[in-house]
Amino acid sequence: MLASLQSAVRASPPQRMLIIKPSALGDVATTLPLLCDLRRLFPHSRIDWLIDPALADLVRGHDALNELIYFDRRKIAGWLTHGTSRSNLRALMRTVKDNQYDMVFDAQGLLRSALLARVSGAAVRVGFADAREGARFLYTHHSRISRQRELAVVRMRSLAMVIGSQSQCVEFRMPVQAAALAKIKTIVPADRPVAAVIPGARWDAKRWSEQGYSRIVRHLADFGMRVLVLGAPGEKDLCRQVVEQSDVEAINLAGNTNLAELIAAISLCRIVIGNDSGPLHVAAALGRLLVGLYGPTDPASVGPYGQLEHVLHFKQSGDYRDSNMQDRSATLQSLSVETVWNKIQTLLTS
Repeated sequence: MLASLQSAVRASPPQRMLIIKPSALGDVATTLPLLCDLRRLFPHSRIDWLIDPALADLVRGHDALNELIYFDRRKIAGWLTHGTSRSNLRALMRTVKDNQYDMVFDAQGLLRSALLARVSGAAVRVGFADAREGARFLYTHHSRISRQRELAVVRMRSLAMVIGSQSQCVEFRMPVQAAALAKIKTIVPADRPVAAVIPGARWDAKRWSEQGYSRIVRHLADFGMRVLVLGAPGEKDLCRQVVEQSDVEAINLAGNTNLAELIAAISLCRIVIGNDSGPLHVAAALGRLLVGLYGPTDPASVGPYGQLEHVLHFKQSGDYRDSNMQDRSATLQSLSVETVWNKIQTLLTS
């Protein structure tokens, strides 16, 4: 079946393709090589991306992309009972259908994304064999690479392999918005190399010690680096504590950048240090050196592509989705500041 599909694609390349990957930040970043693979295979085809508007700056302006379609969950939530939400959902479905895609690649792997693939009317709908919520039954072709056994980048690229891509070249291109970069450059002096410290994570159990991060900030400053501390609006207090405890001059941008500005800030860095989080994958996509500090999650499946040897582990018991784990002392005991700093210093001097 796959052989016949690949032969058909060679004989008649698709004219219109859609990638469905609305969220989340790190997941969108690790899907960029799939976009590059498709553009390499089909240089003259139209390739669109269905994405959450809050994450659009991850791909907006990408030279391999034609158009963005916005999937705003807030505007379609409650569509069963709210007329406005139903209208928004119908408009989204109409847009997907009217674009007359030949192929759709569902990189999200959920029922709602598979339904949108089905609504498109595309003759070829590629998704994962282990997609959740019964989504797999709405695809015409499947990738059988497991989410537990392969890195996200490898898994996403496997969707293109279904139609014949065998390229060994992994292409990561993430656009940096010129206006955002210009703004960040007015905040970050160009007097020394820049390092970013990202102490937050979506789940508290994925965070290394804030005391540890404070000491890393101090080490970086003593090493001659200009240090940025980055974080989401909800991490302002955490990042403020890290800066205050470091007792050195650091630029705290937590909660004060939009996504485009966050990407721009990371693009200026020589090295990025952070937990298992979306911005760490942005750093990997931008080709920045990084040190990833991982606790309960497995870097073999969610680690930073191309830099797994730069991952260090701390022990953290409990469910990593628990947002009430405030005691970070155990993480500092299991992964010392000296170990983290030695890894950073080795990368900076190699």
